[in-house]
Amino acid sequence: MARVGDGSATLTAAAAPVFLDEYTPGGTLVQTINLPTAVSSSNRILTAAGSATAELGLTRSADGHYLVLAGYGAAPGTPAVASSAATDVTRVIGLIGADGSIDTSTSTGSAFDGASIRAAATADGTSFYSVGSDGGVQYQALGSYAATQLNTAPLSVRSLNVAGGNLYVSTNLSPYVGLSQVGAGLPTAAGQTVTALPGFPGTTAGASPYGFYLADLSATVPGVDVAYVADDRIIGGGGVQKWSLVAGSWVLNGTIAGTVSTAVRGLSGSTSGTAVSLAASSSAGLFFITDNAGYNMAPSLTSLPSAVATAGPNTAFRGVAFAPVAAAPTIASFTPTMGGIGTAVTITGTNLTGATAVRIGTLDIPTFTVASATTITLVVPTTTSSISGPLTVVTPGGTATSSTNFNLVLATLASQALPELSIFPNPATDYVQIELPQASSLTVSLRDLVGRQVLAPVVLAAHQPLRLPASLAAGVYLLEIEQGATKAVRRIEKK
Repeated sequence: MARVGDGSATLTAAAAPVFLDEYTPGGTLVQTINLPTAVSSSNRILTAAGSATAELGLTRSADGHYLVLAGYGAAPGTPAVASSAATDVTRVIGLIGADGSIDTSTSTGSAFDGASIRAAATADGTSFYSVGSDGGVQYQALGSYAATQLNTAPLSVRSLNVAGGNLYVSTNLSPYVGLSQVGAGLPTAAGQTVTALPGFPGTTAGASPYGFYLADLSATVPGVDVAYVADDRIIGGGGVQKWSLVAGSWVLNGTIAGTVSTAVRGLSGSTSGTAVSLAASSSAGLFFITDNAGYNMAPSLTSLPSAVATAGPNTAFRGVAFAPVAAAPTIASFTPTMGGIGTAVTITGTNLTGATAVRIGTLDIPTFTVASATTITLVVPTTTSSISGPLTVVTPGGTATSSTNFNLVLATLASQALPELSIFPNPATDYVQIELPQASSLTVSLRDLVGRQVLAPVVLAAHQPLRLPASLAAGVYLLEIEQGATKAVRRIEKK
């Protein structure tokens, strides 16, 4: 939930601080993320006009991994920010990751000069579309300082989103009243045509659309086929409208009505089968809705339920979106592919930020460093086990497992336990004699230097020689000897 104001002063047209409040569907506050009110490194200030109800539209990226919103690079208290010149107050796009990280490095440059910026959207966090009270739809890359205007009409746009691989906008301007598509696919160049979706009001005055959610509920209709639209009218059609694409035209199935005190502007959704969960917001409240009716059916509810959360004094709710989810991690490679205790290992992959656990086979690595989203470093810890196996990284987004094994070289595990132990001959051809002063049985096994067991554990009686397998290649091996609770490891050579 995007919130403007910290409660300390009445909201006016001046810039006010912006917050993201995360709630459970039951209305319990999970956390609050503060957007910057001071410049820090490449991050800019992001505030909003306190009394501007059309601002702070909040969207979730099409891939589900980010939240996006837009505001002003002006300190709290800056007067009349929505009408300020872009040369005085730049407009800023904010990107928030699933881990709560904030990137406000993107400025729209000269776009929205003298106009408000209302909302922004992204497919995957690498580039943005933004809209406002003038300037049409703007496109730019993450971290850039200028935007490209994609269209010439409509210029005043209320909200936007990416769905089904296409870009959609909402406006109350004729002949685009309702929802429209911008170009085809995800456009990046000027000269795009904006086309009103057939069946929406178009040239009919009165509708007042803001946030929207597009879903694909019918297996027989290609692409998105159901639209939920927030309409902030407090009488006659206001609330959350449900539309379905039937025979090439959008049909109004019904409206989840608001009240005279509830002007709904924010809307977000999530689909599971044919059930749609919606989060809707007004300036004062947050509402959760479930529509199980499916494609081309009246919505399950006829009116909004009670708000699960309300805005406090001198604050206001604006846009709403479902929380982003972390991207699943991957492991592309690791180096080196073998080593012993103390070996430094570097894992390379994607989406490694926030890693909570790293393992080699079944060996937990107690200490590791997440150097970046693509790199983790670790040092093989002290262990008395011979561990070889794939590398595993666990993050909030899931678990990644390498396709190849890391082999723990056991030469570094050679133990000097049982110092009175003698082994001869060494080098050996077909047998070795293992002797201890105290005559007793021993359990012995043999491994190569990368931890593979080449001779399963066998019990030897006192003074009994160990026969080496005839198939064993010449080379150096590690002999593991156990007597009671004591374990020793010695190097032997097969000739």
